Amino acid sequence: MSLTFQDPSVSQDEAIKLFASDLDKNVVSALISIGLNEIDRIWAQDTCLKYLTSETESIVVSAITAIGHIARRHGELDCETVLPALESVKRKFPALEGVIEDTLDDIEIFT
Repeated sequence: MSLTFQDPSVSQDEAIKLFASDLDKNVVSALISIGLNEIDRIWAQDTCLKYLTSETESIVVSAITAIGHIARRHGELDCETVLPALESVKRKFPALEGVIEDTLDDIEIFT
């Protein structure tokens, strides 16, 4: 198996285009970029919350991970919205509990 490095940095406009493509790999890339790079915390958070409701597990995992990155980078989140959304995901995708717990740890440590 070979690994290929991809720079996850895309602009907000490019992320919006990736979301519009409806290709799972593009949505995942956009979410990771948002978590790691987006300076508009509110837009980033709201976008990730939207994708927590996806039926595609890889997209949900990426949105969860991005929320953890947003907490770490910005030091704040709307926890009254994010925490219940993560609990809802845990009920829908029990296998993602570990990823959710990692993100909850990030939220607790950095916000």
